[in-house]
Amino acid sequence: MKNYGFVKGMAVRLFAVTLVLCEAISASSACRAPHYRVVRTRRLDAFGIFIDISIRLEDVAPGGLICLAGAVRERYPSQNITASIFSSREAAKGFVPGSIDVSPGHVAYQSSLHAFYSYNRERHEEYVMILPNGVTGDADPGIATRIDLPAPGTPVCRLAIHDRCLLEFQHIYPLRFEGKTEVSGRVTVAGKIGRKGAMSDLAVVDAEANPPERRSALAAWAKRNLSTWRFERGTHKDGVRIAYYFEGADPLVPYEYGVLFRLPNEVRILTGRTN
Repeated sequence: MKNYGFVKGMAVRLFAVTLVLCEAISASSACRAPHYRVVRTRRLDAFGIFIDISIRLEDVAPGGLICLAGAVRERYPSQNITASIFSSREAAKGFVPGSIDVSPGHVAYQSSLHAFYSYNRERHEEYVMILPNGVTGDADPGIATRIDLPAPGTPVCRLAIHDRCLLEFQHIYPLRFEGKTEVSGRVTVAGKIGRKGAMSDLAVVDAEANPPERRSALAAWAKRNLSTWRFERGTHKDGVRIAYYFEGADPLVPYEYGVLFRLPNEVRILTGRTN
């Protein structure tokens, strides 16, 4: 009986140790940084660097960025870090910060800028920022999502549908039409977010415009724009139904870049005249 008690006690202790080890292994593997490349490094001073990183677009999601932040901080210990994160290696290599170049190539590079990472030891500040529209960068607070680290709980994206973060959309310029008449209207587009995050099965559900002859142009534009949206991965397809509202420019409208997102089901676009 004594041997049985000893063996039983050892089994309990071994089980406890195994459980602790499993939990430790699980915790260490819970945050796995996505594959990334440091394309350029520029030194600010003895304790600060700027780096340009490329990752896959799907890894721009909150979980991937948080794990990436930890990996970058470990790679550059004792450094203040500012990282620009692109979804294209070519863009990370070719983009020139602060450039006033508006050529199609430069705009394409900038549109691939989808996140920032910042770490400052002196200020005890660390965060990642998601930028679904790299053209405006973090200048448009209506679309950028800042996640302070360490992040308590599950971070929430500013722009999301069905708890899936919007990672990319084609930059929306204020629409311009020839003529003296203001163009306004509403177009509703329905579709699905695929498991990999791309849009599919898009269809215009209804459309109206003033003047009526602009109806087809607004409908085609809305469908084309929604086709450029990319979300984080999911376990299944999710339905979406977005109403695009087009309205004349007004100096009192509280947004600068011609677009206001009100997800999960509305986007407002400024329109104007060319003369």
